[in-house]
Amino acid sequence: MKVALGGTFEPLHEGHKKLIDVAVKLGGKEITIGITSDRMARARMRSVLPFSIRAENVRRYVKKKYGFEPEIVKITNPYGKTLEVDFEYLVVSPETYETALKINEKRAEMGKRKITIVRVDWVMAEDGRPISSTRIKRGEIDRYGGVI
Repeated sequence: MKVALGGTFEPLHEGHKKLIDVAVKLGGKEITIGITSDRMARARMRSVLPFSIRAENVRRYVKKKYGFEPEIVKITNPYGKTLEVDFEYLVVSPETYETALKINEKRAEMGKRKITIVRVDWVMAEDGRPISSTRIKRGEIDRYGGVI
């Protein structure tokens, strides 16, 4: 099963790890992880590690936990490779669910079959609110959801 997921992955936190874990459970080694280009990432957050470091962090996580190196691709738009490749599953967070719906709309317009969307719930921090890169960068929580 070909499975895709995407994001900025900066910093790599428990919510990202849950997305990756779900993708691996669905697709095994047949996962493609799209990581936003520096330009795209910095449009949302000013301070972001370079693509090469973010990709290496994701690669190391998958290699250490699952023993293989995933396919990692640079994405320069909200759709990544999902309009070109026939993935069976697209793993998304509540934050990116709307984009997944748009991907399937565009695929339908192109005469392609829809990708099954797997929406993964937030991982909550100690304070009961979602773990997010924004909250981590603001210094509210750490990457594990601990309140700072």
